[in-house]
Amino acid sequence: MPEALKSILRAVAGLAILAVGLGIMNALISMKPEPQVVDRPVTPRAVRTAAVNPGLCTPKTPIEGRVEALYRMDIISETTGDLLIGGREFREGVEFAKGDVMMQLDATEARNALTAQRSQFLQLLSASLADLRSDFPENWSAWQGFLETMDVTERLPELPAAASQREELFVANRGMTSLYHAIRSAEDRLDKYTIVAPFDGVVTAAAVRPGALVRAGQLAGVLVGQGAYEVKTAVHARYLTTVALGDKVTFEDENGQPVATGNVERVSGNVDPATQSASVFCRIQPVDGKSTLLRDGRFLTGSIASSPIEDAVKIPLNLLLDGSAVYAVTNEQLEKVGVDVAFESRTEAIVLGVDSGTVLLQEALVSSFDGMPVQTSAE
Repeated sequence: MPEALKSILRAVAGLAILAVGLGIMNALISMKPEPQVVDRPVTPRAVRTAAVNPGLCTPKTPIEGRVEALYRMDIISETTGDLLIGGREFREGVEFAKGDVMMQLDATEARNALTAQRSQFLQLLSASLADLRSDFPENWSAWQGFLETMDVTERLPELPAAASQREELFVANRGMTSLYHAIRSAEDRLDKYTIVAPFDGVVTAAAVRPGALVRAGQLAGVLVGQGAYEVKTAVHARYLTTVALGDKVTFEDENGQPVATGNVERVSGNVDPATQSASVFCRIQPVDGKSTLLRDGRFLTGSIASSPIEDAVKIPLNLLLDGSAVYAVTNEQLEKVGVDVAFESRTEAIVLGVDSGTVLLQEALVSSFDGMPVQTSAE
């Protein structure tokens, strides 16, 4: 028998044996009973829940900022003179009430020059009085009364009004009108040697010392008002739909204790393109008994209470799912319920669309899913 034929027969025989073996193996496997698949029991997870009833919810926008005195002024002298020693001295930390003298400069030279001008005016008026009597007898008594009340050491009284244009021109040609107004200007300048407090405040910086020379235009110090404060804070653009003028604000210290209350006074008309926030100015006043805690430059945190939202529910922010849903518990199972978010802060959210009596999940769960079995325990 040829070798080629022997090879073919051996191959066919091998395939036949392999086919028979596979058939026997499948028959034995089919005779084995299939194992039963038993679902593992899922133990319901204990969760905290609470039944909610929609109502009025007040949005509270978180804010922070530094206290700024509403009134602040750089004290700059308009005259030159030595700062007199005596009385309450202009030093850092000294408080002044409105109208108190803060700085008194030596005005002896200016006062003497003003007295000389008044004497010159008196001389000029006395020399012209006879002509006034003869040319303007109808108004001579007014000039006579002006002369009798004039004192070279006091402010000039009001110049008599001319009874006619001819009289007005006569007084002007004699130089009395120009000299009179020059004296009144010097009197106003003499008043500037005394610097008074325009409001109740405290000196926070003093650049001069009693007895030193104060020059005109020199910065003498800084006066910061007391009792009236405001806080400038940056509010993100997403909160501007709820923040309005007049909204109540409350500020707290580092320990969470309220130290100041007030209202939204002004809101900036633009949004910073870099931070997407707008400046909000809050006028505040200290809480009873804590006026000493409210000082210029102090950092405070607080919130703005805006107009209440009707038919709303307030929930912790971590319970909000994808910004549009929350978990309710129905028949001991979690059920995702869609809501509309009306307000969202750093820690909480105010949502709409929750029916009265709905049992909401009150804690965040890891690996939670819709239909998850739970065991409820009401708060």
